[in-house]
Amino acid sequence: MATMIPEQVCAFETEGERRFYNFLEVAAKPDSHFIAWYLPEINEREPDFLLFSESLGLIIFGVKDWAIDQILEANATHFALNKGGRTEYLKNPFRQARNYY
Repeated sequence: MATMIPEQVCAFETEGERRFYNFLEVAAKPDSHFIAWYLPEINEREPDFLLFSESLGLIIFGVKDWAIDQILEANATHFALNKGGRTEYLKNPFRQARNYY
């Protein structure tokens, strides 16, 4: 069985993170070689999830609770999102994950 850290989460920051935690728990459950972390702190940074196995290595996941119709623009540095009628600029998730790495 996969090791989930923490084993139980009382409150998730977003609904997407709760759903992804449950997905990892089910997807990695048959394989005891997986270790999954939720919100690990690494050098004052906090990726959403890390998944590790000796055969695959370390995978960094950033969960975004975005709907496709919210995305106004995307490029190598940022995403522009429509959030309730206002435009919000957020770091490109790929770049964000590379910074965690």
